[in-house]
Amino acid sequence: MKRFYKIAEAGTAPGGYVIRLDGKPVKSVMQHSLIFTSKDLADAIAAEWQAQEKEIIPNSMPLMQLANTMTDKSSGPDRQAMNVELLKYGASDLICYFAATPADLVARQEAVWLPLLKWLADTHGIVFERVDGIRYHNQPPESLEKLNTLLTTMNAPDFTAAQAATALTGSVIIALALADGYLDAEVAHAAACVDEIYQLEKWGEDALARKRLDNIRLELHAIAKFRDLIRSSS
Repeated sequence: MKRFYKIAEAGTAPGGYVIRLDGKPVKSVMQHSLIFTSKDLADAIAAEWQAQEKEIIPNSMPLMQLANTMTDKSSGPDRQAMNVELLKYGASDLICYFAATPADLVARQEAVWLPLLKWLADTHGIVFERVDGIRYHNQPPESLEKLNTLLTTMNAPDFTAAQAATALTGSVIIALALADGYLDAEVAHAAACVDEIYQLEKWGEDALARKRLDNIRLELHAIAKFRDLIRSSS
């Protein structure tokens, strides 16, 4: 889509802040009103719109994409289906499956994954069991039920961050820790990509693999920024 506006800016509106393009308020993909309680987030999204050049490239506006998800899906009828998908990730969460060998990879996984499993248990009372090797393991039904309760009771902004991070990392535990603020983007990236980083160090650089890791890092930083900005009341 060609850029059709000159000025993108944030402004006040009943209930909070909006983004306006040449004075007209931006709406979500599904044409819902986009109203933010955080001026900082509205300013940041307006900056994404203003940074567009001749063509509007949605993928270059990650905060706007997250705002669309929050408004159209996390707060709407799609929320239940999204809960179900996240619960599926939890049932076979990435960070529950530790390598059997080599010892140095196992040590790396333990260093970043065990604290997350402890955080989940201590903070939310959800105990997920460790698996050594790739055999499938059914997590305790009571743990999955607690996870389901947690997901269904999350507010729309936190759920949006968790949903995006789960799809990106393959781990609902990493995603919840990021959405909660327990993890920053760099630590979340290290936890999600520990195996891939190990392989690159062991066998040498691969351009495609490195690009994938870099893209994951950028997206996690965008999710963390969304998390922080939407909590701002300035």
